[in-house]
Formats: sequence, C-alpha cells, structure tokens
Amino acid sequence: MSTPTPLSALYQTLVQEELGLVASQDDQGDVVFKHPDLGIMYFSLSDADPEFLRLVYPSFVQADELDLTRDQFLEVINVVNNRCKAIKLTLAPESADRPARVSASVESFVAAPDTLPDLALLRGIAARCVSAVRHGVHELVKLSMEFKQAAN
Repeated sequence: MSTPTPLSALYQTLVQEELGLVASQDDQGDVVFKHPDLGIMYFSLSDADPEFLRLVYPSFVQADELDLTRDQFLEVINVVNNRCKAIKLTLAPESADRPARVSASVESFVAAPDTLPDLALLRGIAARCVSAVRHGVHELVKLSMEFKQAAN
C-alpha cells in the first residue's frame, strides 16, 4: 500500500463515513472497498486528474455465465448502456487464458480542472453512484434472461 494522497484520503473518508464501509488504498492509489450486495468495488483515482470520478465494479460476469454468446452479450450491454442513467458497462477483450468479463462504472467530472472535489458534493452523490451500478448490474442480468427466453 502506498502513502495516501489528499485525493485518496478524501475518497477513503467518503467510503467509510458516507457508505459505512471499510476502505483501503491499493498499490495504484485507488480506494478499494467491499460492498455487501455487490462485492469488491473501487474508486479509480489519478492525482493528475483529481476532478474525475470513476467508480468501478470490475469483471463481475462473463457471457457464458448467462448462457449468451459474445454477440448476444454485447447487444444486452448496449441496451443497458442506452437505458440506464450514469452506468457504463464495458466488456474487456478476450485472451487465450482469460474469457472476457464485463465491468460496470460510473464516471463524471466532479470539480473544476486540477481541483480536489468537495467532500460535501461527494457525500451527496456517493450512494446514488453505487445505486446506479447496482441498477445497471440488475438490468444486465434481467435483460440477459429475457433475451435468452426470447431466443428459445
């Protein structure tokens, strides 16, 4: 674990005080926490871009776990991205040793350029950001099941 920066300390405080969850900083300076419903999530942080918020729920499911082909999965991901506020679902490239898994994120500018965000603003949006991720994940699973049923 690296030494906390003002940015990582801000997000660690946010997670612990606003979300009531234990948070730690990883070697890349991201603030990692375990959500009780979703699992591991993190705020991806860059001291060179402190105004940019990115909340990530990484690699949570792959197409075959939902009995979909990659093309079907991409179609469902596209529908979720178009229907749901704030959420961005992305499918990582496949490799020979690792199947492609989808990640969910919420991204936004939350301060002026080169400025730390205000803790009060972050407190006001943190739960909604997590809720947007949860909703996007729920919609992905629901639409995958509907897609599969329609195909049968």
